[in-house]
Amino acid sequence: MKLFPTKTYEFEIANDYSKTLAELEQNTYLTNTLVSEWTKKMFIGQVSENGFRLISAKPRRGAFCVFNGKLELNSGSVEVSIHKSFQILLSIIYLFPIIGFLIALFTKEKEVIVSLIIPTLMAIIVFRFIFTELAFRFISSEGLKRLSIIMQITRLKKMEN
Repeated sequence: MKLFPTKTYEFEIANDYSKTLAELEQNTYLTNTLVSEWTKKMFIGQVSENGFRLISAKPRRGAFCVFNGKLELNSGSVEVSIHKSFQILLSIIYLFPIIGFLIALFTKEKEVIVSLIIPTLMAIIVFRFIFTELAFRFISSEGLKRLSIIMQITRLKKMEN
């Protein structure tokens, strides 16, 4: 089981490779860092001859997912993952229940601590499988829709991780 979700897709494009790349460049605020900025473009990131590394330019939540793609003649692949800075932030949030349990372990009686094991595990499970998973699903699907429109993707197939 992975701590942070990822998705990999294969796709086919309708247009010529060079047209698709030019359209992607036109709709991307080109920068070396994947940092959210106010822009009228749809994506922020890097576009090269054989691939791209992008985040959505949507304010507040666009940087949550990173789209790493490789392009070939009429097809390609894209891997969607959580941005490294959000992985660090989420790791800290995942540690809060464990830290709370450890503090209680050293300050309370042992019988009371046993009753805290289940709530601690439930908190970690809720943070990971509900909050993180739902945020990843919604934000990645929104970004993929925008990417599909710009690149004119005709077929998008999810690959097994």
